[in-house]
Amino acid sequence: MDLKDLLGDVGARPPTPDDPRIDGLSPSLVLEPDDDEACAEALSLCHQENMAVVPVGGATRLELGNAPSRLDAFLMTTRLTGVEDHIPGDLTVAVRAGTTLEALNQQLARANQFLPLDAPHPGRATLGGILALGEPGLRRRPGARPRDLVLGLEGVLADGSRFKSGGRVVKNVAGYELIKLFVGSVGTLAVVTRVFLRLRALPEDTRSVALGFKRASAAERAWRELRELAHAPEVAVLLNPIAAEMLGLQTWTLLLRFEGLGEEVSGGVAACGGDALADAPWERIRDFPAGPHEKAELGLRGQVTPARTFDLAQSWQDGGALVAYPDAGLVYSRTMDPDALGDRQERAAAQGGVVVIERAPTALKNELDVFGETPGGFELMRQIKAKLDPTGILSPGRFVGRI
Repeated sequence: MDLKDLLGDVGARPPTPDDPRIDGLSPSLVLEPDDDEACAEALSLCHQENMAVVPVGGATRLELGNAPSRLDAFLMTTRLTGVEDHIPGDLTVAVRAGTTLEALNQQLARANQFLPLDAPHPGRATLGGILALGEPGLRRRPGARPRDLVLGLEGVLADGSRFKSGGRVVKNVAGYELIKLFVGSVGTLAVVTRVFLRLRALPEDTRSVALGFKRASAAERAWRELRELAHAPEVAVLLNPIAAEMLGLQTWTLLLRFEGLGEEVSGGVAACGGDALADAPWERIRDFPAGPHEKAELGLRGQVTPARTFDLAQSWQDGGALVAYPDAGLVYSRTMDPDALGDRQERAAAQGGVVVIERAPTALKNELDVFGETPGGFELMRQIKAKLDPTGILSPGRFVGRI
């Protein structure tokens, strides 16, 4: 395909040194469409030429996923930005997928509303990218996860076909199952161009509390009571002593954030009885999975049932920083020991969990599937991928089982 045939029509250009790389790979072409139609045309052309395309938003988490099996082009959502329709009375908004989380919330704040996601690096992370990964950041309680907040979305399939699933009406369930397919698919099924989201009113009061413990087991006993409070914490994070020290705290720490009406927040803070923090390090905790990282560092994510969170966190003590979310059974860990992977996987398996390698040297990522063993429903996942992207041009090899 002649680059000159694409320039202008679909915002095509050659890559520059400022463009991101994925596991050492760079594309030969960068596409920056201005609107949905140009996005559809760009993908149609790539489909015709069998060019492998990786969608890119803010490029904050490109290390996630397997290395692409091939890479010809980036499709950047840089120009697909802006809030299109905010209806404060319905607590809904329609926004283009290249809009950053920070930009959206700045505009919503004028109406005393916000999107309750706390993804890493919100000044660069785009809504399309956040949905593609499906991870909420700090907020892990049901009702504040990407899949809970999406009412509908629009996008483009690999062959350039445009689609719409769901809508902006809160009670509209049409296309809901399709929405759940795209959230968390790591850009392997479609390029999302527009999303319809449910919002919340900004809380009247927000306070943070730190509770210190000598052992993870003691923190677990306290958490069993705290999660049953009439006004439970909106955010709950467990820090191991190394992570706590990095953040100016000590020992095993439960860091809690209460949000809501002033009276409710005061009651929650009083009930847990810890040290109130005027300046809690939430931003650094939020960004922990996304770096900064050392060159040879492993970034691991353990997934177990919420009841096993503390057990897994305790078993992963080998000198690295660790941040866990007891509401969700997620444990994020860093280690400089590349040989720790096998031990971490065994310990997670003993707790009935799995391990995802979020960051690792490229040589290691090329040797294995970062998602671990393929899940029981993998065959269905493969069939869905074949149906929506039959030629396999969207983020090839990046997802579970290298599909």
